[in-house]
Amino acid sequence: MPRPALAALALLTVVLVAGCSGDGDDKPAPTAESSATLSAADRLVQTGLQQLDAGDDVKARATFENVLELDPDNVYAHYNLGLLAQEAGKQDVAIERYDAALATDPAFAPALYNKGIVLETTDLDASVELYRRAVAADPEMAAAHMRLGFALLHLGETEEAEEHLATGVELDPSMADVEAPSYD
Repeated sequence: MPRPALAALALLTVVLVAGCSGDGDDKPAPTAESSATLSAADRLVQTGLQQLDAGDDVKARATFENVLELDPDNVYAHYNLGLLAQEAGKQDVAIERYDAALATDPAFAPALYNKGIVLETTDLDASVELYRRAVAADPEMAAAHMRLGFALLHLGETEEAEEHLATGVELDPSMADVEAPSYD
């Protein structure tokens, strides 16, 4: 993967991992007081996210695998295992994990988005559909608007592309500096 794509992936990883500390339903992140009411799987997900944040991918992977022992349909464990596989260049494993997350929650925007990134160089049309689903699931996901815009621009759908690129920048002005990915 070229350096700009790695940098964009790293930026998006930080955004997505930070966004996965809750369940996407605008509930506040659990506090120490509310942790007592969390399931063992939820507590392990929190631990795994802390390990990811600390850069300990090996421990995080093991933790998320343990989550799946307790809760085989845990969307966050599948998603984060997909993220780890994607970062390690194991695209087939990443797709399997994102698919498992999407089997549990077909509108889980981070899995839709990241699967779209994985597929960009092999099936841009499939990526576009995944980005469309991600934007429909989370209209505030600036990165998904940007990737969709870049893909549509590459496919010659300029008007719609420009709308998504403008929306992405409007939602997150720092996206103005993001370069289009290479589709080679």
